Amino acid sequence: MSKLLCALLAIMIIAVACGGGLAVTEKRMLEWAPVLNMYMGSNFEGGNSYPEALEELPPELRGDLKLEDGWGNRFLYRRLRIDKYNIISSGPDGEFGNADDIVLENGMLYDAMKVYAESPLD
Repeated sequence: MSKLLCALLAIMIIAVACGGGLAVTEKRMLEWAPVLNMYMGSNFEGGNSYPEALEELPPELRGDLKLEDGWGNRFLYRRLRIDKYNIISSGPDGEFGNADDIVLENGMLYDAMKVYAESPLD
């Protein structure tokens, strides 16, 4: 393998380890927000509420949105109330419930520990 190829490979590995997973995760989470809002706004049968599960969203609305974070772990979705939801990534360690988790709540990214203080994981 050439030195240039080795150097590029090393840079790519470092980029993923130092934030690539975070950037991918945040992007994927933020892509869900308008879809969930569209569902809530048009879900008259369910009383204009967010879904109980992401899989409830019609495939034509969900499209090809990913259910996994940038580290390959499945998102945790929680409908906390009819008008409030979380999408949670277990972060780089793959374990839910700690400070490296990434939380999207109603379309905004929040500090995981502050969210857990208000709405603990069961």
